Parts: sequence; C-alpha cells; structure tokens
Amino acid sequence: MAHGLSSRKESAPCFDAGSRYCPCELAVLGQCVACSLLRGEDTCRCGWSGVCVSSQFIFNGSQATLGRASHRVSLIERGEPLLSAGTPKAFFMSLAVPREVAMWSVFPGSFVLVRPEGTPERWNVPLCVTAVKESSLEVMMEVQGPKTTAIDRKALSGSLLALTGPFWSGIQGMEHLRRFGAGSVLAVAKGVGQATVLQVAEYIRHRGGRLEALIGPGPLGSTFAVEPLVETGASVEIMPREKDHNLGRIAEELSSGHHELLLSCGSDDQHRGLTDLLRKMEAPPRFAWSSNLTMTCAEGICGSCLVQGFRGCKAHIPERVVWDM
Repeated sequence: MAHGLSSRKESAPCFDAGSRYCPCELAVLGQCVACSLLRGEDTCRCGWSGVCVSSQFIFNGSQATLGRASHRVSLIERGEPLLSAGTPKAFFMSLAVPREVAMWSVFPGSFVLVRPEGTPERWNVPLCVTAVKESSLEVMMEVQGPKTTAIDRKALSGSLLALTGPFWSGIQGMEHLRRFGAGSVLAVAKGVGQATVLQVAEYIRHRGGRLEALIGPGPLGSTFAVEPLVETGASVEIMPREKDHNLGRIAEELSSGHHELLLSCGSDDQHRGLTDLLRKMEAPPRFAWSSNLTMTCAEGICGSCLVQGFRGCKAHIPERVVWDM
C-alpha cells in the first residue's frame, strides 16, 4: 500500500458513521472522511444513506462526541504460546471487559487498542478480536517489537491492562461481506491473519451462509484457526508450503464460480497476489481484505493510517485506490 499525505478530498464511507462516536474530532477540524460539507465544500457528495453526518454535527452543537473511553481491564486467561522453531511468539488472551465493550466487539473486523496499565497511549497495540462472550473478549497478539514485548511481560493472569475500543476497520470491503455473507465465501488466511477470519466465520454462520477456508501456517508456523473454524461448520483445507504460494490452488477454487466473495486475511503481498488472480477473471467474486495499516490512534488523527489521502482506520477505502481494481 502507498501510505502518505495527499491533497485529495474524496469522500468515503466512515466505519463510525451512524454510531455513538459520530461526529468525531475530525468533523470539528474540517477533516471528516465522509462529509464534504464538513470539509468546507458547498455540495454534499458523501453517498451515505444513513443519518446525515453534517446534521448530526449541528444537532450536537457543532462539537465532537466524547469518543471511545479507555478502560482498566483484567486478564482472565492467557493461552499457551503458538510456537514453532524460528517463528514469532504469539498467544491468545481472554480479557474481562465492560459488557458494552463486548457487545460492540462482535462485528467482523473489530479490534481494540491494548497497552500495559499505567503506560502512556504511545504504547497502544491494535489487537484483533477473535471471540466475544457476555463480559469478556478474546484477542490474539504476536510478539514482534517493544510494545508487544511490554504486554507479553505484563500479561499474567489477573494483571491489569488498559483497553480502548472497539474499532471496526479491521476488514476493508465490509460492504461486500454484509451483502454476500449469506452466500458462499472463500477465505484465504495465513499466519496471524487467521485471527481475522474467526469472527467472520461466526458472522457467516449466523447469516446462514457457507464459508470455505484455505488456511496456511505462514510465518507463524501454525494453523491455529482450523479447529475453531470447523466448529462453526466451515469447510477447511490446510494449504502446504508451495513455491507459487498456493495461488494455483486458489485460482482453481475461484474458477469453480461457486463463490460470491473472496476474503484475504494475510499480508499485503497475499492481497496483491489474489487481486492479480481476480483481474484475470471474466466474472470475479467481490473482494474484501484484512487491514495491515499502521495504526497509532485508530481515530484518523495522527495520519499513520493514510492511504492515498484516505484515513484508513476510519474510511472504507475503495478497492481501485489500493489494488487498481
């Protein structure tokens, strides 16, 4: 992905539009990702069919909402690390959270910002929500750098962490998942990207759809998602390590014409490889992908999530902008 500043002022649907977190600080600053009127233009061209963001801003006294609160949460349980020789350390954590946080974390693509309790916000780490119960949620973390190492050292049963969220932009192309989730979905998930597909499987099951998952160990060296996916009724195939990164097998599956949506959960290289396959098809399925953006604030303010001028932690980024589709 090409990250960086841009002079473009194109509107895009916002993941927070219509929620209790809209309008946000971006509206006050004239930087709303969805509303051209709040960006100082004379014409509305948002394409949003929900509650008018501009009207909501005026109704709110031209002020931002309070936004997402930070909560002190306790670690209920830490799973055994997923370890293979020469691979990164990764593990699941079950966190006791306010019931409201759990309730709004059930959507595919949900994630939370987590840091050791008592540390400043610069220690926040975005973690994918993999499962939700009434007053708890499960997240997965791969230990890669200073911030994740700090959580790893702190994450003992009963210890306190700081949590902000949930946020919902962990999957781009969500409009396709909402539209075709009741049909046939093909998910390709490798490495830590397997975490993203777990809630997708629950979403598709509840909608009466059918999920076929092609799972690979990737750099993590583990196919940890297989068992929970099978429990949801998904059809699962473990992909071996191949020189073509299994693109031949995936192309074969896509050519069957059975799938209405292709979901890629993995690296940007994987996303590019799959979009190359789709471009060669006469009638390709729709495409959705896990977000690998750099995120610091997750509110679109700091700019670390910028993709061709779109604030990726807020905006539904058009496929043509990222993948030339």
